[in-house]
Amino acid sequence: MNTPLHAPRSPVHQLLAAALLLSLAACGGGGGTSTEPPAAQDSAALSASRPGELATYVQQRLRTLDAQGRLGGGATLVGLPVTASPQPTAGSATPARSSTLVQEAGVDEADLIQTDGSHLYTLQPAASGGPRVAVYSRDTAGRAQALGEVALPTDGALDIGVEGMVFSSDQQSLAVLTRRWLPVPAPEVCAGCASITVAWMRSTVDVQRVDVSTPAAASAGERISIDGILVDSRRIGDSLIVVTSHRPTLPVEVMPTGTSAADRAAAIARVTTADLLPRMRRNGGASEPLLADTDCYLQPANGSLDLSFTTITVFNLRSPTLARSSRCFVGGSEAMYMSLGHLYVATTRWTYTEGPVPLVYPPQIQTDIHKFALTDGTVTYRGTGQVDGHLGWNGEQKSYRLSEHNGDLRVLSFTGEAGWAATRNSAIAASPARLTVLRERSSDQTLQTVATLPNATRSAAIGKPGEQVFAVRFVGDRGYVVTFMRTDPLYVLDLSNPADPRTVGEVEVAGFSEMLLPLDNGLLLGVGRDADSAGRITGLKVALFDVSNPAAPTQRSSLTLGAAGSSSAMDFSRHGLNMMVVGNTARVALPVNLSSTDYRDWQAGLQQLQVDTAAGTLVKRSLLGARDGSSGGPLWLERSVQIGDQVYYLSQGTLQTFDW
Repeated sequence: MNTPLHAPRSPVHQLLAAALLLSLAACGGGGGTSTEPPAAQDSAALSASRPGELATYVQQRLRTLDAQGRLGGGATLVGLPVTASPQPTAGSATPARSSTLVQEAGVDEADLIQTDGSHLYTLQPAASGGPRVAVYSRDTAGRAQALGEVALPTDGALDIGVEGMVFSSDQQSLAVLTRRWLPVPAPEVCAGCASITVAWMRSTVDVQRVDVSTPAAASAGERISIDGILVDSRRIGDSLIVVTSHRPTLPVEVMPTGTSAADRAAAIARVTTADLLPRMRRNGGASEPLLADTDCYLQPANGSLDLSFTTITVFNLRSPTLARSSRCFVGGSEAMYMSLGHLYVATTRWTYTEGPVPLVYPPQIQTDIHKFALTDGTVTYRGTGQVDGHLGWNGEQKSYRLSEHNGDLRVLSFTGEAGWAATRNSAIAASPARLTVLRERSSDQTLQTVATLPNATRSAAIGKPGEQVFAVRFVGDRGYVVTFMRTDPLYVLDLSNPADPRTVGEVEVAGFSEMLLPLDNGLLLGVGRDADSAGRITGLKVALFDVSNPAAPTQRSSLTLGAAGSSSAMDFSRHGLNMMVVGNTARVALPVNLSSTDYRDWQAGLQQLQVDTAAGTLVKRSLLGARDGSSGGPLWLERSVQIGDQVYYLSQGTLQTFDW
């Protein structure tokens, strides 16, 4: 289901993650401040690892860390590194329906609700036991009727989080993605460490097959668990591409303080490939290898001492055993983006970790981008390039900073070191955004820079001094960028000539958009926050922009929902909003918790909005399922979907039906 960040973690997961982040001072892909100087950025191409080369590569980095006194001593935790689908034709038995909001048409994304038009499936955590996949049918009036549910196994996990699910192409099965934290006996990680008082943990990403060929008798099938954390996932056809990041904890890193240099050196020499690579488990059974060292790539020019591994696993969703293949490279990952033809994984050579202050990137940071092709379920490396800056602070929005068009990759990065909260009252202006166009050069497996913006000829910045980037959307040969500190400039980029990108128009309005949704007739819908003239955030804002004339974009209409302290499902997931286009009408449903006065008197429910794309109008409709929102509520678990004249609202673990 396709219509062109993961949910906040549970309290248990937040505590686990906080403890882990404090322990990962040598691990990339987290948040905080830099702990090592930048590496040179030339000759960035990956190279296939030869037998035994991977272990040698890591041993060299361990020796460097040891010489710098950065191997650490004592306890640590294990496992954490850092357009719509085709609508039925007239006369079809199945009515038109909406689907998961996705970045690229034809590239599906996992979500908490799915439908084939006649049945609906929801994924929610349970108060006790494993997550539940609930199954509903639609009666003759379009009302959702519960058929049953499938409880997923726990395997003794201390915490299980739900990431989403996708259909197989024939809609006969679902692939459910969850994340788990499981206790691990200390000797399994470090022989001789049993006397150390420590809560050993393993983080895994689970892919669970659920057979829905007979919805009333849906059942859980094969489950594959992979060591690490989820970077992101996508589905094309029957290939589910899952990118995970794994940071092994090695015995030498947990040796007691005071261990002799000779003993540390001996421990480093004993490091093997089996100690490094993520492993997998079938249905909670014994661990087994996921890949070999020769399935991995090294980056010889990468001077980073980060010991993370990024793994790309392709699952065959038509296979009852979830047949798969995996490749990996050394280094953590910031984000993944996927077009119909290629997979891109963004990473960095800088190490930064979570600290007591908001994330501050190292100065002059660059982001490596690795390109892979997916052919017949096999991942093939194509090349690597670099861009100045990083992909921002919002993990749910990072993939939207990348877009492939006519074979070129466009990347909108930001070269500022600190986020908006740390700079908006500072006299030091943040650096502007930067657009980079990359093109593959197969002769040396590099992604060459074709153009940047700003540049010597077109020097105007994308964003005013002190502003941050809040939303990016690429649509064909256009780009749209929202920056903000006190007002919201929406910039329109002309990318029709990849060698000469340029800013062609802008419009300033109050507040800012965090998500931009392209509509028919040259319209763009923005969802974000309103703000007063001083830049103080007030309520939620939905704005309708006319970008039919790129040189003179305008705001046609806007709505403010609630006062300061209001929130929506889009604050937690890029899939929080649901939209269905019927002719010239775009019907939008958004779970919200609105305050009637600043940070007081909340009311929650599903907010209806409607856009007439022919007239260029935006109107607010009812708040469906309205309830007292003063106690908050897990908006990150709320979703909606539309089928025909009904809208289905998943809230507080139950599915409600309303007429649009």
